[in-house]
Amino acid sequence: MRDILPSEIVDALRDRYLAGVADAEAGFASARADEDSLTGALGQALSRRPEMKFSSGNADYAVKVDWVKLRGRGLNAPEKLYGPDGIFQIEIIDEWGQVIRRKALPFQAKTNWKGTNPALAKQCRDINKSLGSGIVVNFTANGYEVCSTKAAAQRAGRHGLVKEAGLLKPLGQLLGNEFLDCTVGRIGLFYDPDAEQFIGEDGNPLEPANAITTVIRRGSR
Repeated sequence: MRDILPSEIVDALRDRYLAGVADAEAGFASARADEDSLTGALGQALSRRPEMKFSSGNADYAVKVDWVKLRGRGLNAPEKLYGPDGIFQIEIIDEWGQVIRRKALPFQAKTNWKGTNPALAKQCRDINKSLGSGIVVNFTANGYEVCSTKAAAQRAGRHGLVKEAGLLKPLGQLLGNEFLDCTVGRIGLFYDPDAEQFIGEDGNPLEPANAITTVIRRGSR
């Protein structure tokens, strides 16, 4: 993101992601009833802070992190029909309302993932097939850890093997560094909560998911 955004914006977003994840981790005990509750609490923790505004060069920027809970009931409910449990995504819009960049990182949520989980391995294979890549977010009382869906699928959902390979890392670290640095996530992928569609680079709908969205709007001065 540093190729198209001022460093102060990227740094501020990094701080916000780290703080939001830390807040969610602190509230684990209150939301641990199920993965859906924990995912919702994470989204709320990331989005509850006010919009940030910046001026750089001849442009003004407004940065807001939004949380959208997808419809889980009724006909063709996106949450019920399609793959990942959620998605982290960023949309950068210029002063004329045109999209400069979109990118997304789908995730599969688990609570206290330990041992072997064949169902998780299948879910990860499905994400890899339909969306290219993603991560597993493992909610635990000791912190929220992540690994790639590729790592979990290749090791048949065995947490111990993923850990032994050194492929687990803190969620805050991944969002604040790799996600913002574009070393993880898929550029061009985006979930439209109004249309309830997951849009690919070619503009065609893909798999829907819960969306934690960062929107950056640039305006001329």
